[in-house]
This record gives sequence, structure tokens and C-alpha cells, in this order.
Amino acid sequence: MELFRALGSLIESPSREHERIAEAIGLPRPPTRSVHGTIVAYQRYPYASVYLGPEGMMGGEARDRVAGFSRALGVDAETEEDHLASLLGLLAALDGWQREERTEARRVLLDQARMTLVWEHLVSWLGLYLASFEGCGDAFYEAWANLLGGTLDEVADEMALPGYLPAALRSAPGLADPRREGGRAFLAGLLAPARVGAIILRDDLVRLGDEVGLACRAGERRYVLRSFFAQDPVGTLRWLASHAGRWSEKLAGRGPEPIARWWSGRACESARLLAELAEGAVAEGSVVAGVTER
Repeated sequence: MELFRALGSLIESPSREHERIAEAIGLPRPPTRSVHGTIVAYQRYPYASVYLGPEGMMGGEARDRVAGFSRALGVDAETEEDHLASLLGLLAALDGWQREERTEARRVLLDQARMTLVWEHLVSWLGLYLASFEGCGDAFYEAWANLLGGTLDEVADEMALPGYLPAALRSAPGLADPRREGGRAFLAGLLAPARVGAIILRDDLVRLGDEVGLACRAGERRYVLRSFFAQDPVGTLRWLASHAGRWSEKLAGRGPEPIARWWSGRACESARLLAELAEGAVAEGSVVAGVTER
């Protein structure tokens, strides 16, 4: 389905060609490169490994899984094989290969590969990712996310999907409890979507600072969070608990049921832990020391 290839291209840095593509599929005019940078490039990174890996960063085992899948299909691995545009391009290619294939056995294999790509490498994280565009402030990206999500739902509904969770979700550890695993592991987990069940954007940190009354310093998210814990650990924990709770509600029913339930449940677990830490005022002792250490 060429629609997927078109949608994948539109998450990349805008070009003149994007205006033609957007018009052809009924989307608003794409924004400027500056807006793309603010909304996508510096906040909503379109890489599967960021959302499926326990580190919350590009690369690692999550990317290796995609690379292995591509090699099994005989596709040359790209340096950014887990980029959303690459994954959607591969899905479009599989659709084309399946339509052109004349051998029944090979059509069955291609159908299985298509299901694996959708289940393991797309719907496993796209419900979470696309939800982050709600209220992003740009009509194009909100419409793009809605169209991609709806189109993927239609494809998934037509498939005989597995009864088990995608591998990355099955193996994903939860948010570290700082009382047992230390402040550093806890802080790292907050920025790993697969561990916390939510995404903490730079915009969220600005909102946290405004709502709790904290000075939001310039710098990477880890540095900003560390400074918030140093200023008001309990207030920060309470805000984060509320944030995770909102994500739990937002993700319920988004995408295939087993995956939506997993993400919503993971966010709910994190919300409970964060609320417990806040109410117990554990951040005033060794936990804060661990979180605020460089």
C-alpha cells in the first residue's frame, strides 16, 4: 500500500515534495522545517528502538531485531532500519511483493513476514508514539498521526494476529524502584518509554516546571529532571505520577487489545510507584542523592 510509503516520508524533514504528497492523501499543508524540528526532530524521535528498548535510546537490541528481520527478507540493512519511514516503506514493499507473487507457498511466507513486521516492529510502539502528537499544536502532524493510526488499525484488523505480546514488550523491565535499585536507575527509567509506559517530552518538562513552580533549566531531559528533583522532589514525583496516570488512560484501547493493555498497564504501574514514592517522602533521603548525582 503506497499510502504507507507516503505517510512514512512525511515524518522526515519537510521538502517541496511533501506538499504534493500531503495534498494527494488529504492532509493539511506540511509545516516548515523549524516546526518539524520543534515537534518531531528534537522531541518525538521516529525510531522504534527509542520506544521499545529498555534504555530509551536509539540502537540496541530493538534496532538489532529490525535489522535481523530485514536480513531474513534479503533486504539490505540500512543505517536507520528502525526509522518509521524505513519500516513503513518495507511494509509497502511487502504488500507489493505479495501481490506480484505467483507461488502460493511464497505468498504465505510473505503474508507471515508482513504480519511479523506489523506486530513486532510497528503496532508494538506506534500507539504510544502517535498518541504523543495529540495537542502538539500543529494541525498537520495531528492529522498525520490520526491517518497513520487509523490506517494501521485497518490493516491489523484484517490480520490473524498472534496471541502473545511482541518480543520487545515481553522482555521490557519496569520502572526501577529507587529504594531498591538506586536513584540513577530510576532516573534513567523515567526517560525510557518501555519502562515507564509514557513519553516525557521536553514540552512536558516545561509544563512540569510551570505547574510545580520550579526553575526549568536549559539542557537535556535528564539534566532538567535532575534539577527538578533537587528543587522539589516530592512535587516532581507527584507531577510525574499524574503524568503517567494520564498516559495510562490515553493508551487504553489504542491499537490491538493485548498491546494497548500492556502499555496502559505499564503506565498505571509507574503511576502507582511514583505516587507511593511521593507520599512516602522517600525522596528526601538517599533516593534524592542518587537521582541528583551527575
